[in-house]
Amino acid sequence: MALLPLLVVLLVAVAAASGTGFVRRSPPSRETTVAAARRHASVSSVAAVALGVTAALGTGVVATLPGTLQGASRNGVAALSVPLAFGIAYTAVLLLGELTWPRPEGDLRRARLVHRGLFDAAPRSLVALTTGALVGGGVVVLLGALLAAPDGRSFGVSAAGGTIRGAASPFAGLAYGGPAALGLLALALLTGAALRVVAQRPAVVTADDRIEAALRRASAHRVLRGTAATALVVTGGLLAVSGNAVRSASSGVIATASANGLDAGTTVAALPWVGGILAVLGLVTALAGVVVLAARAPGVPADEPIAA
Repeated sequence: MALLPLLVVLLVAVAAASGTGFVRRSPPSRETTVAAARRHASVSSVAAVALGVTAALGTGVVATLPGTLQGASRNGVAALSVPLAFGIAYTAVLLLGELTWPRPEGDLRRARLVHRGLFDAAPRSLVALTTGALVGGGVVVLLGALLAAPDGRSFGVSAAGGTIRGAASPFAGLAYGGPAALGLLALALLTGAALRVVAQRPAVVTADDRIEAALRRASAHRVLRGTAATALVVTGGLLAVSGNAVRSASSGVIATASANGLDAGTTVAALPWVGGILAVLGLVTALAGVVVLAARAPGVPADEPIAA
């Protein structure tokens, strides 16, 4: 039952992506022009954001319905499902937009045989950020699974030879990290598919190769910013709640040990600071994800339509 929200995410994403097929119904032009390509990219981008938000809200509502999730992890998994739903639906819509990219019709005046790799058109800084965010999310989930209490959703600490124990939740154990890892994996695979389509889609008929490169760079930017933003928000959320759990559990143990005249130990004494740093780092990471999502794609120069 804990994976149900992720299944809902995938269903909503498929429905949202399929819905974009009704967005563009203009007759095909004789040849693909820069103006037509820019218009198609704009429609796809707006649809991706709109349907991503719709998928996020819908998934959040479904995840909190009575009977959808059981146990104390219900609210946490529901909260994680919201950004994951946005990222998956957003990327799925962009993928469909790239698959329906305007194709040249009639006689082609020229063709360029250029080998394009998966990341050739993508901004290097955004590739690094996206990769780091996804890897960072995986590391947080792995460490959370190793450090969590047996229930998979709390952090436990003990002092004074184990006579004083404390625990706090939520913590990024498997109860939360498992669904998050599956969602990030699905998002990464979808992103790779979208970037592959960007690299292999038909070239725009233009005399300026810089315009063609700019169009691909803008498309790759839109794909990567959604993935990076989602991974940063999810990773930041896991860090923030885990840091609070570490700080709360260790502070309680220290207070109890002090009240009984016992020494909690150097390691336990440092945990509140560690937890506080992790919580702040998580909030900053999540905020960075919002900023990345708002970053505009690179501009594309205008070009005159190809004469018939």
